Amino acid sequence: VGTLALLPAASALGFTPGLLIGLGCAAVLGALVRRFVRKGPKPGPAAAPSIRALLGRLDPVATLVIGAFTLRWAFLWRAALEVRPDGLWAGHEYIWSDWPTHLGMVSSFAYGDNFPPQHPLFAGLPLSYHFLSDLTPAAFVVLGLDPIGALPLHSFVLSVLVALGLYAFVRRLAGVRSIATLALVLFLLGGGLGWVTTVERAMASGDPIASFLADPWDLRALGDLHIRFFNPYIAFLMSQRAYLYGRPLAMLALTVLGIAARRRSLRLFAGAGVVAGLLPLSHLPTLLALAMTTPFLVVLLSSRPWRLRTIPWSGWILFHVVWVAVATPQLLGQLGGGSGALSALRLQLGWVAGEAPHMDAWWWFWLKNVGAFAPLLPVALGVGLLEALRGPSGRLLPPRSFGILLAMMAIFVAANLFAFQPWDWDNHKILVYWFLATAILVAALLVRVWRRYRTALVRVPIVLAAASMVASASLENLDMLMGQGRYRMLSAAQIELAAAIRETTAPRSLIVSGMQTHDPVLMLAGRRLLMGYWGQLWVSGIPYEERQADVLAIYRLGPGADALLARYGVDYVVIGPDEVADLGANLAAFEARYPVAAREGPWTIFAVR
Repeated sequence: VGTLALLPAASALGFTPGLLIGLGCAAVLGALVRRFVRKGPKPGPAAAPSIRALLGRLDPVATLVIGAFTLRWAFLWRAALEVRPDGLWAGHEYIWSDWPTHLGMVSSFAYGDNFPPQHPLFAGLPLSYHFLSDLTPAAFVVLGLDPIGALPLHSFVLSVLVALGLYAFVRRLAGVRSIATLALVLFLLGGGLGWVTTVERAMASGDPIASFLADPWDLRALGDLHIRFFNPYIAFLMSQRAYLYGRPLAMLALTVLGIAARRRSLRLFAGAGVVAGLLPLSHLPTLLALAMTTPFLVVLLSSRPWRLRTIPWSGWILFHVVWVAVATPQLLGQLGGGSGALSALRLQLGWVAGEAPHMDAWWWFWLKNVGAFAPLLPVALGVGLLEALRGPSGRLLPPRSFGILLAMMAIFVAANLFAFQPWDWDNHKILVYWFLATAILVAALLVRVWRRYRTALVRVPIVLAAASMVASASLENLDMLMGQGRYRMLSAAQIELAAAIRETTAPRSLIVSGMQTHDPVLMLAGRRLLMGYWGQLWVSGIPYEERQADVLAIYRLGPGADALLARYGVDYVVIGPDEVADLGANLAAFEARYPVAAREGPWTIFAVR
């Protein structure tokens, strides 16, 4: 909410340290008022819990688990972005591939005065992206950090908060600490059978231990095994940062809906609508996943769903009205009235199971991709449904909690029937929420069996099954800790180019650059690009072909190039070795026609306004 408040404030007053400090103080004041100014009689001194009482309420196992994740993430985010003498390096391939966009968003807000937000990769288009998780670290930059330090710091802090939120969410659903702790581990480390490739390679090497220590994880080998469902933390919370805001909002909305349905409280239904309405600028796939889930919640959160009159229809109608009212202005600002990437919606049975050259059967694909989760989930669902029919006692989970998780199974069905975005793999973005429900259900089942059967014959297979479910992500984390899988994002010369552009050009300048995957003008200079990397525009559903042809015509400086520069209002054109070699840039013609604003290494910045 604090970050969302920056949008109108920064658009009206500028993105300045004074504004950020003022809004920060207002947020703290609001929290203090809500905490201490309450209606009714004031509690006496005895109402304040002691430190010993607070410590006594801690779950020691969960505290150790979250502490271990916090320590792990401290090492991860310390090395996520690293400036070396030869350039900027990423600590994982997913950071290398996804974070150019996030660095560009942060830089555009902090250095480019991008308010109201326009798309930094496609000048003139509204920022059709869930950008709030990048606006917060942009505020860090305005207050003194640089983007390379702000993004990892923000990701570290929010990762810890998401872990705490996930534990609290499952604890409320299950009412059992051990289920919450196990679900937390299964979700943050869950994965499929990718660990098999490491074992096979180690056994075939002749020296398994040396082979394992040299290369515990091979991301490329997953393609050979056709593993397309990745660990939720590494593939999404770490790399696609909007989940840091989207996931807590989804868990909060589901929690409040569960309480609202039990109490039949219109106030809580409205509150859940406000929370869900914050999702468009926080995370669009979460909005889609919640939209798939809520129609089933209407029935499954009722104590007697077979009696339609017992369903609190007025509450559900109010929830959806408030949700639409809060979300619609954001969606209109983002998408300009269009459907965005959802315009690519199409029927695609089996998701990517049958993609060439693998052509896997549906059941075999999912067994490989989620491992032991695949057989355990139907068992957990079956046990939960049977116990719901028997009566209120001895259930796997409380009825409404089970109803919430059962409703989330609709996401899996929809994602295996339709492709929702141009790149069919992007269904993964909503399947993460199905996997969250799966991790909770499987954790509840394993805890139930562990408590009921105390023999080694039962408990040893439980331990082995749990180990197999977290083995892949554990190996990938080990690989990162060993310093492997690092990729250079920018050279040292490109970093200098970005600094030169920030010094030479005005914040709102429009620049023609080379449309590379890793563009220093976008990532660190924060200037608007006439067009950036086409792949990022394609997955967002943005038609880019005409603009791409215009950029090529500008670089070649043929007939009509001057008219294109004037029509788009281009201020500067950057030409370097890649633009000459790959795009056919006519460097000699530019030098003869336009003044040079700056030179940095092999790059020349031409002022073409």
